Amino acid sequence: MLKIEVCCGSADDVSRAALAGADRVELNSALFAGGLTPSLGSLIQARKMVKIPIICMLRPRAGGFCYSEVEFQTMLTDIRALANAGADGFALGCLTQDGELDRARCQGLIATAGGKEVVFHRAFDCMQTHAVETLHDLAELGFKRVLTSGRKPTAQEGRDLIRDLHAVSLIEVLPGSGIRRIDLVEFLTYTGCDQVHLTYHDLEKDLSIRNPEISFAGCTPPDDSFSVINIAGLSHFINQFR
Repeated sequence: MLKIEVCCGSADDVSRAALAGADRVELNSALFAGGLTPSLGSLIQARKMVKIPIICMLRPRAGGFCYSEVEFQTMLTDIRALANAGADGFALGCLTQDGELDRARCQGLIATAGGKEVVFHRAFDCMQTHAVETLHDLAELGFKRVLTSGRKPTAQEGRDLIRDLHAVSLIEVLPGSGIRRIDLVEFLTYTGCDQVHLTYHDLEKDLSIRNPEISFAGCTPPDDSFSVINIAGLSHFINQFR
């Protein structure tokens, strides 16, 4: 039987996905940035409303998957708090600057998850290491499944690799990216997979912003970049007023 996981950006999304019949949800914040760690409040509220499994994204910032020590400590703090608040599992992935698996940090996060199921997210699709060898590493570390588009822009384009990974039968393979726009029956028959991950959002308007000259969004950086405080520049600015 097909299991459908829906990507959610809020507790409200979780409630809607459950009402629509989702089997499992992945709870995030900031879906426009690829999905970041959700707030504790959003998980607590979602947990009150639904009984289906909630997988929490564990990603402290956008712009890649190689984290500073402060960011890693933040992930450890988040995973403890979210686990205690009722998360059923976590989607996470740590890489090195060379795009290889950061085994030590992944192992540390899994140990801190307290037995909750752990998913290696689409950092898998960014890696240069051999896919099947990486799958062996993930299984050894204790990951339950991997979310992947087969290292292509969409799961349909990456279906050959998805089929090969599923055939290895080491951990579950969860295809994602572009699932809404394909012949799903044909795709599942071809790959052998029995679960999918998809996003199903529409835009709604919030008319409370009445001043068109004001914008809070700024510019979204490229996927391989992220915003960080310039210490020297900020210090120079502040010191002008000391």
